[in-house]
Amino acid sequence: MPAVEDFVAFYAARDWDRLGAVFSPSGFERIGPYGDLIDSSQGYIDFLRRVVPTLKEGYELKPVHIAYAGDTVIAELIEHLEVDGVMKDLPEAIIFRLDDDGLIKGMHLYLQQPGGEAPVGGRDAMGKMPD
Repeated sequence: MPAVEDFVAFYAARDWDRLGAVFSPSGFERIGPYGDLIDSSQGYIDFLRRVVPTLKEGYELKPVHIAYAGDTVIAELIEHLEVDGVMKDLPEAIIFRLDDDGLIKGMHLYLQQPGGEAPVGGRDAMGKMPD
C-alpha cells in the first residue's frame, strides 16, 4: 500500500510504531495549520502520541479523496472532533511530498473552519454559509 494510504490507516488505528515506517528517514518536515513546524518524523510521532490521546471520544480522521501527481499527493480528509462541546466535521487537506522511495518527506496541513468569519472583510468577504 502506498505511504499516504498507510499513513491514514495507521493514524486511524493509533499505531504510532507502524506509522514511523511511512516517513522518509531524513529531511522530514511537517508544517501545521498554524504555520507550526515539526522537523523530524520522530518529533511528529512524539507529537501525535502526546496530542491524539487528549482528544475526546469519537475523534477520527477520515479520508475523502487521495490524488497523486508524481511525488506530490493531495489528501482530502475530514477531521471529526469535539469543538466547544459539539462534535464537528472539519474539512482538511494535507499536501504530502514523497521521496524517491515513495516515503513521506513533507506534509503541509490546511484546515477549513466552518462557522468562522473571514478575518478581512468579515461576512461581506464570504459566500453563502451552508445551513
